[in-house]
Parts: sequence; C-alpha cells; structure tokens
Amino acid sequence: MQSSFYYCERNSLHFLAEPLNFFTNLLFIAFSILLLRNKKISSKSLPLILFGIGLGSMLFHSIPNNFTAFIDVFFIILFIFFFLIQLYYKLKVNIYLSYILSALFILSCYAFGNYFKYSILKESAYYFPILLHLYFLIIFFFIFKKKRIYIKSFILIPILFSISLYLRTVDFRYCNIFPLGTHFFWHIINSIVLFLTIKFIHSIPNRASPEKPS
Repeated sequence: MQSSFYYCERNSLHFLAEPLNFFTNLLFIAFSILLLRNKKISSKSLPLILFGIGLGSMLFHSIPNNFTAFIDVFFIILFIFFFLIQLYYKLKVNIYLSYILSALFILSCYAFGNYFKYSILKESAYYFPILLHLYFLIIFFFIFKKKRIYIKSFILIPILFSISLYLRTVDFRYCNIFPLGTHFFWHIINSIVLFLTIKFIHSIPNRASPEKPS
C-alpha cells in the first residue's frame, strides 16, 4: 500500500505526524453522539455514518495509504447518498427516482473530480459539485414559496461549506507561511456543516405530515 504525504501537516510516516488533522476528527464523533442522543432525531442512520466519517478520517490521517483512504471516502460517499435519498424523498420525489438521482449525483462528483483534479481545485474538485448542489437547493427553496420556510435553517450550510472547501483547497499553498496547513479547518467546519445538515433533514416533515418545520 502506497503512503501519502498529501497534507501540509505531515512530513513523516509517524502515526501522529498529523496531530491536528487527526484530533479534529473527534468533532465528527462528538456531534454524532449528540445526534444519537437527541430524541428529535428519529432516524439514526446519518448520525451513525457521521461517526464512521470521524473514525475513517482519523484512520487515514494516522496511517495514510490507499486502503485507509478508501475507508475515509467510503463513509463520505455513504453520507451523501443517504442524505440525498432522504432529502429528495421528503421533497416529494419518488423513492426509486430518489435512489437513482442520488447515485447519479455521486457519479457526477467522481467525474467532475477526475476531470478537474489537476486544476486549481486539485483533489477538492471531487467536492465542488456538492457546493453547487447546496446553492441550488437555496435557489429551489426560494423559487417555491412553500419551501421558503427552509431557507433560514439551511442558508448557513452552503456558506460554511464554501469556507471549509476553500481551506481544504489551499492547504499546501500556504505551507511556507503556516506549516500546520489548513486541512484541519476543513474538519472543524465540516463537522459543524454535517451536524447542521442532519438537523436540517429532520426539520423537514415526512411526506404524510403537514409541511412546516418541527
């Protein structure tokens, strides 16, 4: 398995060569536990996947190789897939179409990332379609008057994700100025983003319920 020195903070193969990138993943786990203990969060699938994201990322940032990178990415893909299925279905999309659209979106992220990973976006290109999708949802909520009630609780998510994606992208760019890199900020902000995302999806009533936030 091939080792990776992809992040600015890492300069050796030592287990804790990326202490900030390693320990900031505890936030994913902490938010996951909060959500699992929250009685208002009826479905525990996304909080459990969030827990997996924290563990997978900790593993990759302690033992960076192709296998741990796969585990890291696996939980992220799993989160996107199940979040989108729940979102589309709650927004009145047919359940089978929700599965298809979610799968197609993940494929679009892979295709976009492969095409643009050598651009200024680098590996962050794989996440760029997610950013576009988040802003598309803001537009969608605004266009449909009955959906505007969701904007207030959702608007912070794409804003924070924009900041975190930028900080992920420029990790190596400022190594000479900031040797610790900026990737750990991606973990900190993204843990908040995913926490808010799970809270948001549970604020949308089920299809049989009256359409107002809980």
